[in-house]
Parts: sequence; C-alpha cells; structure tokens
Amino acid sequence: MKKIVIAGGGFAGVELYKTLHKKLHGSPAVRFQMVSDKNYFLFYPMLHEVATGSVERNHITQPLREIVNCCVETVTETQIQKIDVAQKKLVTDSGEINYDYLVVALGVRPNYFGIPGAHENCTTFKSIDDAVVVRNQLIDHFEKAAREKDAAVRKELLATIIIGGGPSGVELAGQISDLIHTELRELYQEVDIHEASITLIDAGDRLLRQMHPSLSAAAAARLQKMGVTIMLNAKVEGCTKNGVTVAGSGELRAGLRVWAAGMESSVRGLVAAELLAAHGGLATTASLQLVGHPEVFVIGDVAEIVFPEKVMVPQTAQAATAEAAHAAQNMYNLLTHQPVRPFKFVSKGDIVPIGDWFAVGQLGAFRFSGRIMWIIRRYVFLQRMWSLRNRTKVCLDWIMRALMRRDTSRL
Repeated sequence: MKKIVIAGGGFAGVELYKTLHKKLHGSPAVRFQMVSDKNYFLFYPMLHEVATGSVERNHITQPLREIVNCCVETVTETQIQKIDVAQKKLVTDSGEINYDYLVVALGVRPNYFGIPGAHENCTTFKSIDDAVVVRNQLIDHFEKAAREKDAAVRKELLATIIIGGGPSGVELAGQISDLIHTELRELYQEVDIHEASITLIDAGDRLLRQMHPSLSAAAAARLQKMGVTIMLNAKVEGCTKNGVTVAGSGELRAGLRVWAAGMESSVRGLVAAELLAAHGGLATTASLQLVGHPEVFVIGDVAEIVFPEKVMVPQTAQAATAEAAHAAQNMYNLLTHQPVRPFKFVSKGDIVPIGDWFAVGQLGAFRFSGRIMWIIRRYVFLQRMWSLRNRTKVCLDWIMRALMRRDTSRL
C-alpha cells in the first residue's frame, strides 16, 4: 500500500485530494494523510467581508475532516518542522510522518522585505485571526474616538493605513470605507466622520498590477470616490506603533495599520537550501514534481517551475486549484505507470470587488467594471465553495447585509 501525504489544507491541498480521491476511491493500494497547522479549510478570498462584518467568520471555514473523509489514514493538525526528502518523511510537532508520495501545498507567509517595525507594528491580513483583529481594532478606535476630546488623538485613532495595492489591499480598503460611511457613521454620531481616513500605499506605479491598466485606473477612481487616499510609488521605510514612515512624506500616523504588501514561500527553513528556487519556493519541473524527487509534487504558491525552463504562475487560488488538478492527474499517471504531462496555466479571469455593488474584472479579452461584475463575482465564489452548508450560510449573510446593518460587535 502506498501512502500519499498532503502537506497543507488550503485550496491546493484540498483540491488535489478531491481530484485524486475520485480516481483512486476504493483502491486498496493507496491511503491518504493530510497534515495542516489548522483543522479547517479557509475560503480566503472572502476574508475582507469577515473583517467588516458582512459575513460571519465560521461561514467561510469548513473542517478538514468533513472534506478529507474517505480513503484516509488520518488528518493531522500539527506544525511541520522539517521536510526530509532524502528519508521520505516529515518531522512535525506530533512526531515523524513517513510517506511514499508527498504533496507540498503549504502556501505563503507575510514578507516584510526587511522594513523595520513592520512585523511588530502592522496587522497582517492572511487568516481568520487577522480579520478579527482588523475588525476589533477598527471598532475599538471608534469607541475611543467617541470619548476623545483631543482632535489630534481622534484623527490618529480614526486613521487606517493599508500597505499593499494588490487584490487584498484594494478589497479591504473598499470594504472598510463602506463600513465607515454606513454603519459606523450611523452608530457613532459623536464622531465627525470626516475625521476618519483610509490611506492605501503601494510601491508600484498602479494598483492591481496583475490586471489591465484600464482596470487599475477604474479601481483607483472608485476608491478615491469612496474617500480613500492612494499613494503610489511610495516606499515604506519603517512602521511604529503610531504610524508608517514613507520616503519623501515623513510619518503618517494611524491607529490601524494593515500589512497586505507581499508574501514569501513558507517552505524556507523547512527544506534543504539546494531544493529552493530563486524566490524561495521549491524548484519544480514542468510536471509539478520537485526537481530530483519525482515522488514529491509541489503545488500552489510554493511551486516555482524552473525545469526545463522557468514558467511564471500567479499566486492566486485559481492557479493553485489548477495546479492541484494537474498534479493529481500526474500522480495518478505515475501510480498507473503512464507518462506525466507539463502544466500550462490558462487564466479564467480575475474579479476584484471594491466595496458594495462595484467590482473590476477581466474575463479573457473582455474587461468590465461596475455592478454586473460584482454580481458575477459573488456567483463565481459560491460555485467555488465546496460545502452546500457554507454556500447557504454565505447567501443568507449577503441577504441580511442587503436588508440591515452589518454586525459591529467586537469579537
């Protein structure tokens, strides 16, 4: 019997299990084991809606044991300390886990680019815990501002800085602006809403650099209309407990500082250095196998295809699931003594919501912005959720959001 270990319970790891399990269901020749540092799958693209109370946090999570529940040896919640490909084992907080075939789908972690104070003084935006922190801090600062007499202190409390003009930063800026100018305006009448500010900082020359420039411009125009200040070509030099220092602009003081600027591979430090590619991911062949170790498949954000030539694949959930489906087929081919095939990514398009009832998106050669794209985005996300229960709960959240206020309780 061959043991297939899947390291990582995100989009890539879960998609690979579901795809490969369909092909191998009932076979006595294989058993699966999933290893994850959390016992749930997180539908990350909707995290900004949790941060602003539009969707309940447990409605975008699903227990891994509900998903990975057949032909399984076990699902292990633990931290991986080392991946030893020579000995074919994982070293974890719960002991050693041996494998015959390994799938590495560990995702990424925040990259602070060596900026002083960024790690200590900014909230990241990658997990449910991060979304709760953002929500609690925002509400807490409005509570304090309602009692504060000093105008300068009030201004700092009500200021939000988001570092990073990619999808996460843009989505969060739009959602926070909506929250401030609807629910918080009504509930905190002691606060002059004009004192509240949102600043979105990016080192590049435009927002959403993965999209067409016309959509970047539409996103920027929408955010500016919502009262968001956009700083482009802005280099962050340091972060403190009171604000952010930007080259040429000095210190911008803000009570809430969110880091959405970049990610790095989470496998650095877990594997031998010679297995890493230029950007810290695992050096992978075109068939998504670790170079020199065909029994190890690498998918999602930690994969860097370098052999026989370098191939760039975006770090998105769409790309991760496409890699997972392809790797599952290749692993099946390997198990059944068939040739593996090179991976080619073809984007189905991108949609980025900016507040309520507006999104920018590109579907093939077509580019749109506005309400219709926002509706399409919601339909697509529902289709991509694996659990009928979660789809139902999220739909009810959206209906409630349309009819009444968001929940502004501190969690």
